[in-house]
Amino acid sequence: MEKDPSPLDTLRQLKEWLDAGTITPQEFETLKRKLLFSENASPAAPTPPATTDKPPVIAADQIYPTYSAPTPAPEVARPPVVPPVTPPSTTSAPVEDPMLPPIVPPAEAPRAEAPRVSTTPPAPDFLPPRKTARPFAAAPQPEQEYAANDTFEDDTFPEATDAASRNPLTTVLIVGGIVALLAIVAYLMLGNKESERLTSTTITAADTVSSRPETGPQAEQIDLPPAAAPETVRVAPVLPATPAAPTDTVGQSGATAPATTSPAPTTTTPDPTTEAAAQTRIQGVLTAFYEDMQAAPFAASTYLAPQVERFYLMQNTTPTAVADELGKTYFPEFLEAQSQIEPGTLKISPPVNDGSRVATYVEKLQALRQSLQKRQQTRAQVRARFDKNFKIVYLRQEKLLENTFTE
Repeated sequence: MEKDPSPLDTLRQLKEWLDAGTITPQEFETLKRKLLFSENASPAAPTPPATTDKPPVIAADQIYPTYSAPTPAPEVARPPVVPPVTPPSTTSAPVEDPMLPPIVPPAEAPRAEAPRVSTTPPAPDFLPPRKTARPFAAAPQPEQEYAANDTFEDDTFPEATDAASRNPLTTVLIVGGIVALLAIVAYLMLGNKESERLTSTTITAADTVSSRPETGPQAEQIDLPPAAAPETVRVAPVLPATPAAPTDTVGQSGATAPATTSPAPTTTTPDPTTEAAAQTRIQGVLTAFYEDMQAAPFAASTYLAPQVERFYLMQNTTPTAVADELGKTYFPEFLEAQSQIEPGTLKISPPVNDGSRVATYVEKLQALRQSLQKRQQTRAQVRARFDKNFKIVYLRQEKLLENTFTE
């Protein structure tokens, strides 16, 4: 039969649990009070000396609560909690066993109270002096000293020594270089060497090479064949009748004398194909042409050939097309137009095989430009070609000499 544990054994077991951290100090104090109060509440009755009644021992599983998860129960209205009245604690002396060493009751541990947290921090009794940040200073590194070694080369220029500066060879080279430079400059500036090409007495192949001058774009040139000599017509003049010479009846019976006629003298009559007549005819045609160009309508068939090679900017056209174009563009734009040939500029070439002639002159034009509302004055070099009937076949302004505008 096992012996019931004594309160001392229970207390020792609780102490072991406290030291092991199984229970908290508060639980240890609570269980210890329960153990002590249970002994004071039921004092031991006098028993026969043979048998000693021992206080009931509380099992450890009954003292230390289990940590099983409680079953949640529905919440009910709880009555107000009344703080329990704690009776004054009385400590009973532990039961001493003659077989055990004396038991010294452990000192009661003070209750741990929750510290109060104040909203305002307490004023410190002592503030340590503030330490100012010191500037960071790198630790001085010891200068590295290298042992003298022939492999290192000094890149600094050595100081000139008196012996080197007084070297006569250096002085001679410097002076000689300066003298040579001055001699070259003097030779180039003062030398009057003549050109060998200009003073040479011999002619080389390069001297006889001639280059053809470059010619730019020019106006259309007309190759004119050599002019034929003007034809002259010799006409026998009509001589007046001479009175009949008296006849000698005596000698009439004899042989009759042969009648002799002297050759008639030749004379040159004026012909329209001559140079003077042709120039007069062409000048008259051009004068009438420019007078008709002053206002519409323009009788183009009077001055132009049936087939015109060029008329100013028009090419391969007819008199009818020229008249229509002038009526649409020229007369509405050029108002109060006055065109004429500048005196002394008309030159007419001799006729060619087909009888055509070329005339060159300077054309002067003054007109009011309708689109610009300004007066325009021009001078242009004109080339015109006439056929054998003195009709214009070709008319073009080759070069504009003057073009001015006035208000």
